[in-house]
Amino acid sequence: MRTFQAGVSVLRFRGENGVYECLSANLQSVFYPTDTMLSMKLPFIILLLFAASHATLPRRSIDRCAQDGAYFYALNDDPGQPVQVERDGVAIRIDHPDSKSSDATLSFSKGNHVLVQKHKNFEAALGWLAVSPSGAFATTWKVNASSAETQLFRVTSDGGIIEDTELIPLAENTFNLDAKRICKTPGINTTAIKWIDDDHLLLSINAWASGFCFSNFTEGFILSVSKREIERKLSERDLINLPAVCTWNLVPIKSN
Repeated sequence: MRTFQAGVSVLRFRGENGVYECLSANLQSVFYPTDTMLSMKLPFIILLLFAASHATLPRRSIDRCAQDGAYFYALNDDPGQPVQVERDGVAIRIDHPDSKSSDATLSFSKGNHVLVQKHKNFEAALGWLAVSPSGAFATTWKVNASSAETQLFRVTSDGGIIEDTELIPLAENTFNLDAKRICKTPGINTTAIKWIDDDHLLLSINAWASGFCFSNFTEGFILSVSKREIERKLSERDLINLPAVCTWNLVPIKSN
């Protein structure tokens, strides 16, 4: 007779979005050669089978890989000092002209070309910069663990930098229509995950913890910058199963 025993291991860690437990469960085949041994181990076997059948499989969540971009703090302890970051030839500078105001001036530069933007109420705590081999780049700004906004920038034939203000909203509007099946007023939290190649940007958008939506409904989008279109929409399962992406296995910790 063949039965199974379950092995469960739990790893607790602190991530960008809080404290999580990573749980993995495995089953190993065990052979019990005699009826006597079987009768002796039967209660234990039943307990193991029950644990295996009721083990909660971890929820996998998409995340960014360190090799695909640059994380940085978007706020300085001294508001009078600028924040500066550089990745793959693209530099970002964040200035707060008035240290008592959240208004900011953002400068994006590549080579001798600079694009300057003035942002009202710029309260992002964390930034993410991902640069395409072609020179296009995307930034994601996070106010907190559950709020994210993304900008996409293209490089013109003469090297100038312009923001693409249509492609990200196109993906967000498509997501919003789908998310409204889950909750009436979904949040739209958009993260640039990585550049798949010179032309294609992978986005993750979820509805959790903004607006009045507490679902973690998530979709992915592969955007073609040259064609200015959504090349592919992905379910959450398709998104996390893409090759060469990073994911977390998350089990929320219950508060006592």
